[in-house]
Amino acid sequence: MNFIVCDGVWESVGQTPVCNGTLSTIALSEISPSGLTAEDHEQIREHALVLFAIVFGALVLKKALNL
Repeated sequence: MNFIVCDGVWESVGQTPVCNGTLSTIALSEISPSGLTAEDHEQIREHALVLFAIVFGALVLKKALNL
Protein backbone atom coordinates (compact mmCIF):
# COMPACT_ATOMS: atom_id res chain seq x y z
CA MET A 1 0.00 0.00 0.00
CA ASN A 2 1.36 3.41 -0.95
CA PHE A 3 0.51 6.82 0.48
CA ILE A 4 0.77 10.25 -1.10
CA VAL A 5 3.00 12.64 0.84
CA CYS A 6 3.74 16.32 0.43
CA ASP A 7 7.13 17.80 1.29
CA GLY A 8 5.43 21.17 1.82
CA VAL A 9 2.23 22.18 3.55
CA TRP A 10 -1.22 20.76 2.81
CA GLU A 11 -3.87 23.44 2.38
CA SER A 12 -7.56 23.29 1.61
CA VAL A 13 -8.93 25.24 -1.34
CA GLY A 14 -12.68 24.87 -1.07
CA GLN A 15 -13.01 21.17 -0.39
CA THR A 16 -9.91 20.17 -2.36
CA PRO A 17 -6.58 19.44 -0.64
CA VAL A 18 -3.66 21.24 -2.30
CA CYS A 19 0.03 20.58 -1.69
CA ASN A 20 2.34 23.60 -1.61
CA GLY A 21 5.40 21.52 -2.45
CA THR A 22 6.20 18.31 -4.26
CA LEU A 23 3.94 15.26 -4.17
CA SER A 24 5.51 11.83 -3.90
CA THR A 25 4.50 8.34 -2.81
CA ILE A 26 5.82 6.36 0.12
CA ALA A 27 5.30 2.69 0.96
CA LEU A 28 3.70 1.57 4.20
CA SER A 29 6.89 -0.33 5.09
CA GLU A 30 8.79 2.97 5.06
CA ILE A 31 6.28 4.59 7.44
CA SER A 32 6.35 1.72 9.93
CA PRO A 33 9.83 0.19 9.71
CA SER A 34 9.34 -1.93 12.82
CA GLY A 35 7.88 -4.71 10.69
CA LEU A 36 5.21 -5.59 13.25
CA THR A 37 1.95 -6.63 11.70
CA ALA A 38 -1.39 -6.40 13.46
CA GLU A 39 -1.17 -10.14 14.16
CA ASP A 40 2.30 -9.74 15.71
CA HIS A 41 1.04 -6.91 17.89
CA GLU A 42 -1.94 -8.97 19.05
CA GLN A 43 0.27 -11.96 19.87
CA ILE A 44 2.73 -9.86 21.88
CA ARG A 45 -0.16 -8.23 23.75
CA GLU A 46 -1.67 -11.62 24.53
CA HIS A 47 1.63 -12.97 25.88
CA ALA A 48 2.13 -9.84 28.02
CA LEU A 49 -1.33 -10.26 29.56
CA VAL A 50 -0.65 -13.94 30.33
CA LEU A 51 2.67 -13.02 31.94
CA PHE A 52 0.95 -10.33 34.02
CA ALA A 53 -1.70 -12.83 35.16
CA ILE A 54 0.95 -15.38 36.17
CA VAL A 55 3.00 -12.85 38.15
CA PHE A 56 -0.12 -11.42 39.81
CA GLY A 57 -1.34 -14.91 40.71
CA ALA A 58 2.06 -15.84 42.16
CA LEU A 59 2.12 -12.69 44.32
CA VAL A 60 -1.42 -13.32 45.59
CA LEU A 61 -0.57 -16.94 46.36
CA LYS A 62 2.64 -15.92 48.16
CA LYS A 63 0.74 -13.39 50.27
CA ALA A 64 -2.03 -15.91 51.08
CA LEU A 65 0.44 -18.57 52.20
CA ASN A 66 2.33 -16.17 54.48
CA LEU A 67 -0.77 -15.44 56.59
